Amino acid sequence: MFAHKKTRITSPLSIFSAMQTKLTGVWALWILSSVATIADEGFKPIFNGEDLTGWDGKEGAWEVRDGEIWCTGKSETNNWLIYQESEPANFILRMEFRWDAGNSGVQVRSDRQGDWQVFGYQVEIAQQNKMGLWHHSRLDTEHPKKKARHKMTTAGEHAFISEDGSRENVKVAEAEAIQARYRENQWNTLEIEARGDVLIQKINGVEFAKLTDNDSEMSRRKGFIAIQDHGKGCQVAFRNIQLKQLKDD
Repeated sequence: MFAHKKTRITSPLSIFSAMQTKLTGVWALWILSSVATIADEGFKPIFNGEDLTGWDGKEGAWEVRDGEIWCTGKSETNNWLIYQESEPANFILRMEFRWDAGNSGVQVRSDRQGDWQVFGYQVEIAQQNKMGLWHHSRLDTEHPKKKARHKMTTAGEHAFISEDGSRENVKVAEAEAIQARYRENQWNTLEIEARGDVLIQKINGVEFAKLTDNDSEMSRRKGFIAIQDHGKGCQVAFRNIQLKQLKDD
């Protein structure tokens, strides 16, 4: 007797169903890609991933490694790497950063003072329990507004500064709960939004602190972007730095 080989017959309905599943997957990927494109619309890189073109920094203090800006830790003194191509007013600044040791920060709407020093708003980058700080860098210790502006917020706060420079802080969340969203010795995302008198810092998608500054003397409405090396072994890195300039209100 001859053995009859069974032939599997695939129905047109099954073929259509398989094709539909594949098409659905492709469609989903297209939608996700389109959403990402829309979300990133208007952002432009201000670090090319290869060298420090467009930036001004102290010799030997900064270097580019594998598409990342690293603080070398060789400088004994405080200094900043300054983006010198523009002084944005209203904007969203995005980047990734990694803190390993020392003290650092990201400056916005800041003034240049020479010798890689800047004066203005800073988002602190340091160990977890110091995150969420907005402060005014390079403010003289004898300045009458030093107390109000040196440490303007901690994590989970919204600070309001009036025209006369007085400050009121409103607690909106527990500092420890907010700071727990930041990871030491790992890559984190940072977003800084500056719009009019309001500045907001977000880390890993979480709002860490908000500042409304109407000080008639000290508030800034535009200025330089910079990243800080506090000296003495600071180890910090930055990558994927992008800027979206917003229309004036």
